[in-house]
Amino acid sequence: MRHSQKGASFFGWLAVIALLIFAMVIAMKLVPIYMDHYALRDIVTSINEDPTIKIRSLRDLNSHIEKGLRVNSIRDINPKEAIKVTASGNNAYTVVIKYEQRAPLLNTVDLLVHFDETHIVRPLK
Repeated sequence: MRHSQKGASFFGWLAVIALLIFAMVIAMKLVPIYMDHYALRDIVTSINEDPTIKIRSLRDLNSHIEKGLRVNSIRDINPKEAIKVTASGNNAYTVVIKYEQRAPLLNTVDLLVHFDETHIVRPLK
């Protein structure tokens, strides 16, 4: 009488473990990039919600963003290249966040993350 095998083989488990390790390595590279981006987005969008932030000009808005980047220790994003702020109407500003970040994965393989967002900022009075 012949018995069939139950469960996964050694090589099956080895393949599953290798895939999990690969996914964890990618996550370890991408999570900090996304955390920095979400912190930058919160810096920009908090202006619409926080009445204690006083924005009266483009200079005030730019200095608020740069201060927020310093406070959150975001050094990988160059605000002069990644963030474009323009006045759009009466007491409103358009903030365009557009940049790319690379994370080295293997010797000749990089992960590339591209961000492109536009936010309308209307400071509370």
